[in-house]
Amino acid sequence: MALTQARLRNMSTDDVVEVTFNPSDYEIDSNIHYTELNAPGLQLPILQFVRGETQQLQIELFLDGTNKRSGIEADLKKLRDFITIKGDAHTPPICQFEWGDKDFYFRGVVTSLRERFQMFAEDGKVLRARVAMTLKKYKTADEQLRDIKKSSPDRTHVRVMRENETLAQIAYEAYGDPRLWKVIAEANDIDRPRFVPPGTPLKVPSST
Repeated sequence: MALTQARLRNMSTDDVVEVTFNPSDYEIDSNIHYTELNAPGLQLPILQFVRGETQQLQIELFLDGTNKRSGIEADLKKLRDFITIKGDAHTPPICQFEWGDKDFYFRGVVTSLRERFQMFAEDGKVLRARVAMTLKKYKTADEQLRDIKKSSPDRTHVRVMRENETLAQIAYEAYGDPRLWKVIAEANDIDRPRFVPPGTPLKVPSST
């Protein structure tokens, strides 16, 4: 089994737990929720998108304290903090799983934590353990709104130039500002805006 180093970061305290895990053994689940609308006369229901569902990351971590006098109790406590209500927030902290030089990271909340102890010192200290964790991806409402804005579809539409119409008039209709006629001219490679013949199809970009 090929093992590699990773980190779990507490985003509230910036505490870091150094862990080992098997990079071939993590999985991310993604789901989309649709509802079924039954329509008379149709063999199959119409599927209507309702919402996205959060991604889930499932990982198995390995803690090894055979070279530590204190064992792994301190690291186990930091992991348990992810499912413990803390401070004024009245909620467990956000966790970020990092692998490599931040080439892969997953920020979320820990929804399950299962510990399996495998080796003990003579005084009973835990020296080795496997910890299975499930994280649900977390984004604030502001972050989600910014992502939606970045990925908004191009709403450019096409209309035809009318008799005695100007680009400034079209800009006023589209944007409420006739001074934005240059946006339409640039979108259509128009060098002489006063001489656009009627019937010319024009691309009108969405308002920015």
